[in-house]
Amino acid sequence: MSVIPGEGRVPILYGGHPMPVAPYRSAYLARPDTVDRHPGVALTDAVDPTPPLKTLARHLARFGYAAVVPPGTKRDLAGAVDAFGGAWGDWSRADRRAVLGIGGGAGSATEVAAERNIPLVLLSPSFAGLVVPSNVPVLVLSTDPETTSSHRGAAGRWVVYRGLGSGFWNDASADYSLPAATDALQRLVGFLDRHLGVAAAA
Repeated sequence: MSVIPGEGRVPILYGGHPMPVAPYRSAYLARPDTVDRHPGVALTDAVDPTPPLKTLARHLARFGYAAVVPPGTKRDLAGAVDAFGGAWGDWSRADRRAVLGIGGGAGSATEVAAERNIPLVLLSPSFAGLVVPSNVPVLVLSTDPETTSSHRGAAGRWVVYRGLGSGFWNDASADYSLPAATDALQRLVGFLDRHLGVAAAA
């Protein structure tokens, strides 16, 4: 693993990390470079760890979170969430966990969060067949005003970045918008701080 002193609150470690369940495929882990147990966030876009998700995981780690990008299946996502405070208990906590679903990963993220009653963030989600749970804290960061309107009354906080493409948060995407990305990442970290308690514990 490597150490980055730079942005955020803390220096971090990051690199490949084996999943705790067979066939023990590789996840991507970014976490604070301290000997402590940190709140855990599992990220998925329903694909194996990609560079944009790795970048986002490192961003979250700099704010005090153990951020894991597992392989893209729901089974692996659930395994990662369940490993927080368990198989990964040396550096994560079972009582402070959240799930972040991006694009096509929104469905499995929503199911895993609802089943475990833990906070959920949806970033540029694919809304097809998506039912936003009412039993957990939810933050939705979307670019689709029409679909978002059709979910009006659903649980959680909904923010729409009108006129932007779904990759607005990804600095490697043609859709990238620095102001919107900055706002979305601030909202994301603020939501996690409120519900996982990093700010209060700092």
